[in-house]
Amino acid sequence: MNFAYRLLSAFGLGLLLSLSSAVYAQAQEAPPVTETSKKFGDDTVHFSVLNTSFLSPQIARSYGIVRGKNKFLINIAVRRQAGLSSVALRAQASGSQSDLIHRTPLEFREIIEQDAIYYIAEFAISNDERRDFRLQITVDDKPSYDIQFNKMLYVDK
Repeated sequence: MNFAYRLLSAFGLGLLLSLSSAVYAQAQEAPPVTETSKKFGDDTVHFSVLNTSFLSPQIARSYGIVRGKNKFLINIAVRRQAGLSSVALRAQASGSQSDLIHRTPLEFREIIEQDAIYYIAEFAISNDERRDFRLQITVDDKPSYDIQFNKMLYVDK
């Protein structure tokens, strides 16, 4: 499944349109959206981090997201391979993010749209900085899927 389809499933057409212009404008700088996925058997956890200023005001308002140059959003979606296609899964998402000194819990909320289920959490940073993320995703009664990654984040100037 390609990036555009996952992004469309996770955030809807409005977000895709608002991000496409931002991506074009920022082509020579750090990308506004980075996505990674990790496979656990038939399940794949997709996760991305983006600056909320790349969201249109209408999209942010419709999801209750606070936009800002120093405000970020982490998005998680879980899909299970079912034959030649995949299906969205409900999960329990928890985790934390940290700078070099402080670790802060992430408070995820579930969003369900047609065939997409995803979990978002918002957080802020004060300067361009590297953040460490630790996620625990629980699906069904399976042991949690533990994901750890770090990402350089840039305040929108």
